[in-house]
Amino acid sequence: MLTNHPNLSGPSRRRQPAVVFYLGALLSMTSAALYAQAPATTLPDGPGKQTTIAVCGKCHSPERVVALHQSRRAWQSTISQMVSMGANASDDQLNAILDYLSKNFPPMPPTPVNINTAGPVELESSLLLLKSEAKAVIQYRTEHGDFKSLDDLRKVPGLDFKKIEDRKVPIVF
Repeated sequence: MLTNHPNLSGPSRRRQPAVVFYLGALLSMTSAALYAQAPATTLPDGPGKQTTIAVCGKCHSPERVVALHQSRRAWQSTISQMVSMGANASDDQLNAILDYLSKNFPPMPPTPVNINTAGPVELESSLLLLKSEAKAVIQYRTEHGDFKSLDDLRKVPGLDFKKIEDRKVPIVF
């Protein structure tokens, strides 16, 4: 039985909560120190990196930036929002952060849409089709088989083909 174990009973058992507390505190401090060093290695090197870590790292981990890819204008809006929420930096620092983020985390290229397998929600969200247009594409595909080219999409009744031409999302067949 574990309670009869010499290390889990008697005077040393009374010290166990203190030991657990100190070990927990040590682990927490070690984790925090390692975590504080980790972001510097996950962000690409370049002018503005250290400023980005110093300013943005006060509120959240810079790893969040790695997952976010935006245009310069969107980064500017994000930075303005952070300043309105209390981020404190000089104009030079904010410009360095904007330059760094814009250069290293631009918008991702759009994900191709497979017109022959896409469901209605994907057609609506990726190609900005109306529900009725997405339904028309799927119905035409079901009745006539897979699309082979963009010209095949011109034949879909009820589809505004101009939307397909205007979209920058690549369509694959």
